[in-house]
Amino acid sequence: MTTTPPTPTANSTRPDTSLDLIRKIKSLPANKQRALIAMLKKQGVDLSVLEAIGPRPRSGSGPDRLSYAQQRLWFLAQLDGTSAYYNIPMAMRLRGPLDRPALLRALDEIVQRHEALRTRFVERDGVPYQEIGDGRDFTVSEEELTEPAALESICEREAVAPFDLAHDSLIRVRLLRQSEQEHVLLVTMHHSVSDGWSLGVFFREMVTLYEAFHAGEPSPLAPLPIQYADYAHWQRQWLVDEVQDRQLDYWTQRLDGVDARLSLPADRPRPAIKTYQGAHERFQLPEELLRKLKALADEHDVTLYMTLLSVYALLLHRYSDQTDIAVGTPVANRQRIESEGLIGFFANTLVMRADLSGDPAFTDLLGRVKDVALQAFSHQDVPFEAVVDALQLERSLSRSPLFQVAFVLQEAHTEREVRLGDLDVSLVEFDFDITKFDATLDLRETPDGLIGAFEYNTSLFDRATVQRFIRHYTALLHAVVAAPDERISRLSTLDSAERRQVLTEWNTVPATEPVERCLHAWFEERA
Repeated sequence: MTTTPPTPTANSTRPDTSLDLIRKIKSLPANKQRALIAMLKKQGVDLSVLEAIGPRPRSGSGPDRLSYAQQRLWFLAQLDGTSAYYNIPMAMRLRGPLDRPALLRALDEIVQRHEALRTRFVERDGVPYQEIGDGRDFTVSEEELTEPAALESICEREAVAPFDLAHDSLIRVRLLRQSEQEHVLLVTMHHSVSDGWSLGVFFREMVTLYEAFHAGEPSPLAPLPIQYADYAHWQRQWLVDEVQDRQLDYWTQRLDGVDARLSLPADRPRPAIKTYQGAHERFQLPEELLRKLKALADEHDVTLYMTLLSVYALLLHRYSDQTDIAVGTPVANRQRIESEGLIGFFANTLVMRADLSGDPAFTDLLGRVKDVALQAFSHQDVPFEAVVDALQLERSLSRSPLFQVAFVLQEAHTEREVRLGDLDVSLVEFDFDITKFDATLDLRETPDGLIGAFEYNTSLFDRATVQRFIRHYTALLHAVVAAPDERISRLSTLDSAERRQVLTEWNTVPATEPVERCLHAWFEERA
């Protein structure tokens, strides 16, 4: 499987046109802009995303508060006793003649440029605050990679090494030298100061700075309009009263009565206290299937994300026999232009509640999921933890609130090759054996098709169970592109090998039993 480093784009759960629309409005002459805004307000359109985020007061305002997302991770770190569960690791192989001083200078410049990467969290009277340092303690650890076969285990150990949020630099960088022509760069950031979009920003700036410094030129990057602490200050001022109440009202109504439990057939009983031990099972779906899925999405005026999520919900319905399926999904949550170029924790989690009752046709299920997703995207500003608190749910130590499974679709990557100056760059694949949920389906669009990684909790599931899940998901994708108007109960999860196996072991399928029900019974007998 070939992968490329992340590009600075949101994952596909964000509506593609929101920032483009904001740019168009702000590019208008002042008089036309005022007229358009007045017209949109009369139509009841929420224009709060047009409000600019400015610098926070720098004196007399006390220490900098955490954003709501940072505060949630800080509390979780206090409860769990470690902060390795929320590490964001990345390992890049660099092939070619490395200009080491230019790379080290570029990395240091990124840390100096982004306050979030110089931030620690200090506690005063039980309240956490941001403490922004000068970055002089940031270092790049340089080592010889004497045993190339040990690279995967080195990456794994680095990825799960915990951060001390109060004392450590929350970015760690290691440069491993395998030879003059080959190096590996390990970058690990804590989620409290970074997110998936931030990895793209980091990589883009590293390329720009490295190439400039390698050529003996100064940094070409324009100054940042704000820093993450400015956003955190603005968020606490903006997300109050009417705005928060309006968004919370939506979520409390939408998620009223939601059952966070999902009765997937696990290989072991659920532990009394939630565990984070995880593994990944990787797979690839061909370009032809991706093309057909996109055509199906276009035909029914939905996105690829909505299509893939609908099939995921359908498979969860088949496995659990539940018709009310709650799936968590991350969103970039960068709806304001000022946040686009920042490294920081902006990402939010939304709950997509799919209704599969009444045995709808798959196209009808697509329509239901589309409505749910569009409404969720338009109410994405309120932090996930605020939604959980507003619902007044009974907390459980054994499972996450609101949902147990997640779905992610990464933006399309158009580049088959990525370069850092004269260097070829590729990601190093390794297992990051931590998972936050029972299961997460992570898909990435590439020129060669969809690359997938199914992350699962090893306290619950065996690898063979997950491999079967992936086969069934793949079979359903083929089924929906072949017969999108078919009722969901008639869409088959059997691949050709399983169908032959079923027909071999059973002479006939009872006419009164749907083949899928017989198949599931057959699997359960062998579990």
